[in-house]
Amino acid sequence: MASPTIGDRVPEAFSHLLSPIQIGPKLVRNRLLVTGHAPRLAKDNKPSDDYIAYQRARARGGAGLQITGAAGVHPTGVLAGAAGLRNVDDGIIPGYRALADAIHTEGGLILGQLAHSGATVGNSDAGRPLWAPSPIGSELTREIPHEMTVSEIQAVIDAYYAAAQRVRDGGLDGAEVLAAFGFLVVAFLSPLTNKRLDAYGGSAKNRRRFVLEVLAAARAGLGPDRILGLRIPGDEDTPDGLSAKDMIGEAKAFAATGHIDYLNVIYGTNMKRMGRMKHWPPTPAPHGLFVEYAAAIKQGVDIPVFTVGRITDPRMADAIIRDGKADMVGMTRAHIADPDIGRKIVEGHVETIRPCVGANVCITLAGAAIRCFGNPDAGREAHVTQEVPAPHAKTIVVVGGGPAGLEAARTAAARGHQVTVYEQGPKLGGQLRLWADTPDRGEFHKLLNWYEAALMRAQVRVVLNHTFDVGTLDGRAVDEVILATGSKAAAPQRVEGHKASPIVFSTPRDVLETPPSNAGPDNSGHVLLFDEGGDQTGLAAVMKLVESGWTASIATTEFVIGEHIDPVVRTPLYQRLLKADVRLLPNERLVRVEDRDAVLRNMYSDQETMIGSVDLILDWRGNAVNDALLTPLQDAGITVYTAGDCVAPRKVHIAIAEGAMAGRAV
Repeated sequence: MASPTIGDRVPEAFSHLLSPIQIGPKLVRNRLLVTGHAPRLAKDNKPSDDYIAYQRARARGGAGLQITGAAGVHPTGVLAGAAGLRNVDDGIIPGYRALADAIHTEGGLILGQLAHSGATVGNSDAGRPLWAPSPIGSELTREIPHEMTVSEIQAVIDAYYAAAQRVRDGGLDGAEVLAAFGFLVVAFLSPLTNKRLDAYGGSAKNRRRFVLEVLAAARAGLGPDRILGLRIPGDEDTPDGLSAKDMIGEAKAFAATGHIDYLNVIYGTNMKRMGRMKHWPPTPAPHGLFVEYAAAIKQGVDIPVFTVGRITDPRMADAIIRDGKADMVGMTRAHIADPDIGRKIVEGHVETIRPCVGANVCITLAGAAIRCFGNPDAGREAHVTQEVPAPHAKTIVVVGGGPAGLEAARTAAARGHQVTVYEQGPKLGGQLRLWADTPDRGEFHKLLNWYEAALMRAQVRVVLNHTFDVGTLDGRAVDEVILATGSKAAAPQRVEGHKASPIVFSTPRDVLETPPSNAGPDNSGHVLLFDEGGDQTGLAAVMKLVESGWTASIATTEFVIGEHIDPVVRTPLYQRLLKADVRLLPNERLVRVEDRDAVLRNMYSDQETMIGSVDLILDWRGNAVNDALLTPLQDAGITVYTAGDCVAPRKVHIAIAEGAMAGRAV
């Protein structure tokens, strides 16, 4: 994508966002920023073909500046696993060169983020403890680090110099030093983590010393013709940590060195468990929630300031620039959902940007390659072909209008096929719509609306309220069928005493589809969720009932409620459940009911607990495939492709990815 410059036709509504900006020695084509994050696509800790294809797609789509994920600069501070970057020797230089060439070919710029994880990542080994300014462990690792000696401090400073040289030798446009999230550089700065009594601790000036020496080393390694930035917290949001007021002063000191070309402002610290959950909050967290921290810092410095924090709408991003609150806007999750944001803005097709809805799949798949709730190609860029026109247009029928069916229909139509979607319900969306209709997941409607608009643009015929069978195809010339009929809730298991009990047994799916009929006169009651499904479905049903006035208890045989939900997503769920006085009962099995009382038995002690006055028990054991149409269609001689939960009940992002696969296969 060409850089928007004077004379180019730039939509007026985005003139600020698409304006170029000088960052140190480099001119960046626009203010769209993809901040440092780990797509977990590296191979042997170096940029792989997959990693480069992922980054290149965002440059091709129009991002102005991109930053790699954190690359450890010293063996004591690298992130675990081979799928992240490590800048500890010259072996990374060829990968950097290939990455730089790819981004530059697309007109973008890319920086290498340099980091030392300090006490925040549990990656120690025999002879290699964690290093930190003081022996204070993170609440995430619960591991006490080794207090660094002065010679070890100098070794890390030297490592930053060498790593910056490799960034330069690799052809990248510069580097960003990561001094946030409780990592080593900010750990020296913060009174929360630095209790030293020598020249590197005590006063703010002494605590700042390590940061300044790292910046001087990185600048020396890069040279004057490369960008050097610093990522800092606008507030560590914890007692004894760095406050917003502290960071305004620190930002001034960093800018005054002349070593750095910008400040990139984030929030919180990984030294605290809750802090880790606040960096990248999922829906329904507000959008732009960290902008004011960047705005406060910007008022005191004369270098560009970047901002982040659930900024997914380019209109909001443009307003941030227009109002002088920041100079570049990080839209990282938005670019994971749609790498073509810049191109679509320039071409006047903002409505076609696939929305980020804050599901946080990109963050929560710990250790696995990056994936996106709504973008099936995220992390697969090197292995998928975009919607290449099919050699021959076919007549395709998609059975099922859930996530898999929607993506299959969209992809097949984009390739030139004539597509009809049959959905037995009154609306498209399947289980995703059920989630979207709950109090905490309303933002999911954005993705459903996007699909409906995409199908309309592609002239896909949609037939609602239709129970499809083989007879539906009688008299129709159909080439192939994509079966995307999803799954159905596993039947609730009846426990001892259920026949004599007035308690209604049901499933969360039933509640999400139809409110219970046994509510009291004020639409209230007491629900017990026995959650063996492990996903968010049961919790979503409980929150829907709680919002309408019900009281609730949740029991599971797992160690914690929602054990298989990533903590980043589980934390705000817990906050909402507990604020609603929902009783959480892990390690318990539902064994019987006695009239309106439910009896739980502890998995380890066998002690029984009685939950009284229960009106409704939701027994959630996950889903079962709904593939009843597969054999009849095959017996009729029809070529059938399957996608999503009708193959096996899994996650929304997998269903959408399989829908794309089916749409590309027909």
